[in-house]
Amino acid sequence: MIESDRPMVHIERAKEERGLPALRSTMEALDWTRNIRANSRVAIKPNGCHIRYLPGLITTPHLLGELVRIVKTRASEVIVVESDLQRFNAMDVFEGTGYLEEVEKADGRCSNLTEEEQIKVKVPGGQMWKERTMPRSLVECDHFISMPVMKTHKLWLVSLGIKNQFGNVPESDRVKYQKYLPQVVGDFNAYRPADLVIADGLIGLEADGPIAGIPKRLDLIVGGTNLVATDAVMCNIMGFDPLASGLIKNMYERRLGPIELDRIDLSGLPLDKARSKFRGPSQDIISKMERQVRRHPKLSNFIYRSWFFTFAKRTAWAVRSISGYKGGYESEVERTGLWKDYDWKSLMEVYTPIA
Repeated sequence: MIESDRPMVHIERAKEERGLPALRSTMEALDWTRNIRANSRVAIKPNGCHIRYLPGLITTPHLLGELVRIVKTRASEVIVVESDLQRFNAMDVFEGTGYLEEVEKADGRCSNLTEEEQIKVKVPGGQMWKERTMPRSLVECDHFISMPVMKTHKLWLVSLGIKNQFGNVPESDRVKYQKYLPQVVGDFNAYRPADLVIADGLIGLEADGPIAGIPKRLDLIVGGTNLVATDAVMCNIMGFDPLASGLIKNMYERRLGPIELDRIDLSGLPLDKARSKFRGPSQDIISKMERQVRRHPKLSNFIYRSWFFTFAKRTAWAVRSISGYKGGYESEVERTGLWKDYDWKSLMEVYTPIA
């Protein structure tokens, strides 16, 4: 990032449940047409880390559709991208979450990055790779928009715009990179930085995110012109130090964006009115064991991608039942009332991937 550049971050309160006016106001406040050229090709990356929609878990489908609709008024092509999850095809995610229907209604299309042609590119300032293959959509797009959710992450404190790039890694076995995640997402961000960040903060996820967390109503849309700056502002809203996340710290040290609020042009809802402290990741024995496992790529792949996963997950939840963690978690989720219209217990049991 050029030192004289001042990124913009806008915070908008959603005054109606669907959040569409707030999304449109955020795009206008960011003067988005200055960042997206006319007749350009634009890739949008939502947080599609689950095969079904639960508020706070993945990017809200109708918000994604509206963003595509807005961008399509200027761009010649809008592509919504996601890679295969550890146990699910990305197209199953597009269909199961409702993304495919929303995107196609808005005259965009969805693409599975894992199945695209992979093109060898050089990674500027690469730490994990000096060069590697990238999916065609990322190589050929003129602009890139990240659309994360405001969530915690059990290993990396937060799962925001920077972490959202992990879904651009086309290998379905990318769990092998968890040990090196700051370098991995840093390289993908260095190669394809976001021209815009539009974060879904209607409902976030706190505690043991990015999957088995507790939904939290925020009624916010947060937009920015720089990933590091936008993540830093979201951390401030959530009550976290941005440098406590190795993902943000790596990007900041690469000088890919500021975290200091006096170097960011803030607009919209004042920070003191937006703040809503999030609970951090769990420190129970299962969470501690998982953090240790992630340091060993081969072991991670065996546990999370083989027949052993079902056994391991059931054993973990059995331990958490004995300790009282599971019952406490379920009662807290039910107390929020935010998943009351969803069969969330069966979805979490059957479909929990590792984001």
